[in-house]
Amino acid sequence: MKTFKAFFFGIILLFSIQPLTAQSISVSGGGQWTLNAGETTHTFRFWISYNTGGLQTTSLHYKVDGGSQVPSNPVGDGGNNPSYVDIALSEGTHTIEFIWYGYDWGNLRWFIADTKTNSSTVKFNVYVSNIFGGGNVTIDGQTQSSGSAKTVVSGNSIGIGAIEQSYSNYNWVWNTSGSYLSKWVKRKYQGAQSDLSSSQSTSYSVATDDNATTLEAGLRKVCSATFQGPDQITVNGNSYNGSASVDVVEGNTATATASEYFVSSDWIAYSFNNWTWSGGSSTNRTITPIATSHTTYTANYTGTARQDPMDTHFTSSNGQYISLAWTDHPNTNVTQYQVWRTVTGGSTSAIATLNRGTTSYTDYNYTQNPNGATKLFYTVKAYYAPSGTWNDPAYLLNRGDFGIANIVNNNDQLNVLVKELPTEYSLGNYPNPFNPTTAITYQLPESGFVTIKVYDMLGKEVATLVNESKSAGYYKVNFDASKLTSGVYIYTINAGKYTQSKKMLLMK
Repeated sequence: MKTFKAFFFGIILLFSIQPLTAQSISVSGGGQWTLNAGETTHTFRFWISYNTGGLQTTSLHYKVDGGSQVPSNPVGDGGNNPSYVDIALSEGTHTIEFIWYGYDWGNLRWFIADTKTNSSTVKFNVYVSNIFGGGNVTIDGQTQSSGSAKTVVSGNSIGIGAIEQSYSNYNWVWNTSGSYLSKWVKRKYQGAQSDLSSSQSTSYSVATDDNATTLEAGLRKVCSATFQGPDQITVNGNSYNGSASVDVVEGNTATATASEYFVSSDWIAYSFNNWTWSGGSSTNRTITPIATSHTTYTANYTGTARQDPMDTHFTSSNGQYISLAWTDHPNTNVTQYQVWRTVTGGSTSAIATLNRGTTSYTDYNYTQNPNGATKLFYTVKAYYAPSGTWNDPAYLLNRGDFGIANIVNNNDQLNVLVKELPTEYSLGNYPNPFNPTTAITYQLPESGFVTIKVYDMLGKEVATLVNESKSAGYYKVNFDASKLTSGVYIYTINAGKYTQSKKMLLMK
């Protein structure tokens, strides 16, 4: 019995002191991962398998990029040998060293049974885009759609380029002169933005916090500025007859000046009224708008009849009532005349309104006397119906032998013409077609309540221009259609028993 016990303990001692062999681990998992926007780390799972080689007590540790050792949590299939380890890694390429310790009970010490090294990479996306969203860009020399992603790690360099192109009805260019210069801008994900480069093509070195950053190419759109008028205009120092279009990079300006003009064949002088465009207007003859989109600027004018061809003159002699005569204005749109009189040191007033076809007038309030101390001034004004304007010509002076001696007070002799009123209703507008304003003229032979309304072709009312009582006479009302779309519109007058509708064409 004693011999058997000695043999048994000898066998145990032999096994406890002989070296353990073939201990090893294997590691799988890790690899590569691309972070989503807003993420800063990704947790990799590393699977561990063991060949214990007789080890009874073990412990697994790991360290990342040569840092401090971290003991693993003993999870998985039990013991001190976890079946997997979860490790959170930030962006970049990382080296993970797994260290498996065994305990030597014979020598009462821990020893490294095996090590394994794994390399894993965490990447993220950087986006390259145009300021207008669509179109194309270049990334590392390759043409890509705007908004394309480049998967990178910090320290990588990205080559980026802006492509001049046509998109959404505009040409987009890399602007290097004037205002609103082109530039690359870096926009952090849910963060601040900063200027990157003023070069059309450049490179960018990726930073650690650039996950989901957008590199934006600041191309600028080229806007067409169209200036139009019925006669000569000057755009950027160059003269054009009728209209001109110039290309202007957004944020920059073009300068246009409207010229007042005279149509000799019609004997109508046109004075500048205003510039109008979609959403705006200006009464300055010279405008310098800042380009923001394709825009048409229209110069609007008011026509006035020239007095020259009327040949207004005096026909009275000494001792006679003051008489004037003239010829009908050659433009048939001149429909009325007004005789005005100014008395030196006295009043100025219209003393008669006459219809076209009447070409003389006698002022029965005064007789002509060369010895008179007070002078009279007369003028005959012409009414240009399309614009609803009276001209303002120079007054004619009774010189020397046209002085004032007698003021007629005899009611039997007094024959002062009363302002003549229309004998019939009428309605019209000018210009037609128009853009965006037109003058609607109308005349009333008698007083009454008047309404003038404008309708579209579907019968929907778009404007009420007049809605009040009016005395008999001649009137004009302006219609501004700058907020309406191009097309045919109907305007209607109701005055007592008189109703009339006409069409007008808005052309933008």
